[in-house]
Parts: sequence; structure tokens; C-alpha cells
Amino acid sequence: HAAEEAVANVALRVPGLALLDLLYRWDGGVSGGRGAQWGHLTPLSPLPAGHLLCLVVLMLPVRSLVKLYLHLLTALLLAAGHMAARDYVRRELEYGFQGAVYSDPAALSRFATALAGQLCLCTLCSLLMRSRRPWLFGAPLLPVLARLCGLPLHTLPILNTFAVVLTSLEVLYVLASHILVPFQLAAAACREVVQALEVYRLVALAVSLWSQLAIPLLFLVFWLALFSLRLSSFLTSSSSPLAQQGLLFLLLSR
Repeated sequence: HAAEEAVANVALRVPGLALLDLLYRWDGGVSGGRGAQWGHLTPLSPLPAGHLLCLVVLMLPVRSLVKLYLHLLTALLLAAGHMAARDYVRRELEYGFQGAVYSDPAALSRFATALAGQLCLCTLCSLLMRSRRPWLFGAPLLPVLARLCGLPLHTLPILNTFAVVLTSLEVLYVLASHILVPFQLAAAACREVVQALEVYRLVALAVSLWSQLAIPLLFLVFWLALFSLRLSSFLTSSSSPLAQQGLLFLLLSR
């Protein structure tokens, strides 16, 4: 259990570190007119909200990170469900069959595939959110069920748009209901820092954070991921400098 928690502690923080690195690179590229090079953050460059958000995510406890990734994964699944529903509506409009789906083999096959996919997505979202109300994630099912009920084809795009709006309202409600969570986490972190300063002083606090966040292992995993991506891009590129400079060039450039 301790080993799994240690692995999760590193793996869940790598995306936040990667996003922070991308923001630094983007900031350095935007600041190029002031003498900054791509990939370097100048002391004069401002710290945008994205950097602060990544730092907050990087400092979150493991349980909070798990909840955050579960919510993000659920949102991605809902987006995939709506894209699948949109494709299903488009195929039905192109086919142009107005009758009941069970009276046409092709329409029945498309309907069964779309229904099975949407039910799987709905069930998976319910499991990720540990919810006993799976219908909360069933908005992408609306155009599929409307096709089963024999509604006219021209109403399917309208229902699909309504389903997207319904899911967007649900997401906005969840965001609004948790809007104070980041501030609460920041306040709790500040209280812990103050208490740690009073008890352990600054050096002990730094050592504690270094151990809790597994800084060396975290940066090692992050560097290995970037190195693997760089190596794969060099190997697949026709004008790769790897052939002229060798592997040492790749190591030094990373």
C-alpha cells in the first residue's frame, strides 16, 4: 500500500509539472521580443494565473489529485459521448431513413452501436463519480432515444444541441458548487505552513515538502518522459541531428 501510494504521489504530479514547463516555455516565447529565448523564463516576465494554478495542483495532496483527475476524466468521457452522439445524428441524416429503427437492418445496427456506447460511457462516469444516479450523465443519450421513439430526423440536431446545453449546465453547477474549494485548500495550506514555521522552522519545512512531494523522483520521471518524447521525435524525423551528432548531443540538448 505504501509503495502504491508513493508511485501515485509521483505519477499524479508529473502532468502538473509538464503543464508548468509548457507554460514557462510559452511565456519565454512570448517574451522573446524582450531578449528571452524559447524555454527560458526571464525575471521580468509576469507570473500568470496558469502558473499559479499549476503550482497549486502540484502541491495538492494525493487524494485531492485523484478527485481532480477523476472529474477531468469524467468531463472528457462526457465530451466523447456528445461527439459520438453528434456523429450518430449526422449519419442518420445522411442515411435519411424516416421509419422505425427496428425495421431497417442498417439503422438498427447503427442504433445498437450508439446505444451500447452511450450506456457504457454513462456507467463509467457513474463509477468514476461514485454516483447512484447514472441518469445525471445520460444527456448524450437523448438523440439516440429520440431515434428509438421515431421522432422526425430534423429534430435530432435540436435534441443533440439541447443535450450539450444540459451537460454544460451540469458542469457549470459542479464548478460553481466547488468554486470555494481552491481557496479552502490554499487557506489550509497556509495554516499548515504557518504551523510548520512555528514548530519546525523554515529548513525543516523545506525538508518536509521535499520528502512529501518526492521532488528528486518527480523530476527524474518528468525528465525521462521528456527525453523519451524527444528521442522518438528524433528517430522519426528525416532531418534528425541524431545521425550527425550522436546520442551525446541528444542527452545534452535535453
